[in-house]
Amino acid sequence: MPSLPDILLSLRHPDALVAALAGTLEAHISSRSGLKGLAMKAGFSTLRSAKPDIASRAVRMLLPEIGKALDPLYAEFTRSQSTDFGAFLQGHGERAASLVIAAVDARLAQASSAPAKAIYKRFRGQAGEELQQLLPTMGSVLSTHIG
Repeated sequence: MPSLPDILLSLRHPDALVAALAGTLEAHISSRSGLKGLAMKAGFSTLRSAKPDIASRAVRMLLPEIGKALDPLYAEFTRSQSTDFGAFLQGHGERAASLVIAAVDARLAQASSAPAKAIYKRFRGQAGEELQQLLPTMGSVLSTHIG
C-alpha cells in the first residue's frame, strides 16, 4: 500500500483537495464561539486581510508535512477494518493532533511571515484541542479525495 505522502503527491486534482481542506478550516474557524472563537476569527481575519487566500495557501504549504505526520496513522488505518479515515482519526485524536502539531511547528519555524508566526504562537497552546475537533473532518475529506 502506498504511503499517504506518496498518495498526496500523485493526486490528479490536488487543487480540489486543497480547496476542500481550506473550506473545512474556514468552516471550523467560523463555527467557533465564545472568547476563544472571537480571538480565532480576529486572528484569521487579520491574516486574510493581508492574503485573501490564506487558508488555501496554508493548506498547500502544510499538506506535505501533514501527510508525513499522519502517515503512521494512515498505515494503521489501511490495516484496520475501518472505512472512514476521519472516524479513525477521531479515535486517535490526541496522537493525531500531536503528530500534526509537531509537523506544523517545524514548518512554521522556517516560515518568514512574522504575522503568521505571531498569530500561531498566540493560539499554539489551544492547537491540540482545535485539531482534535478538526482532524476527523479533515480525515473524511482526505478519504473522499484519495479513496
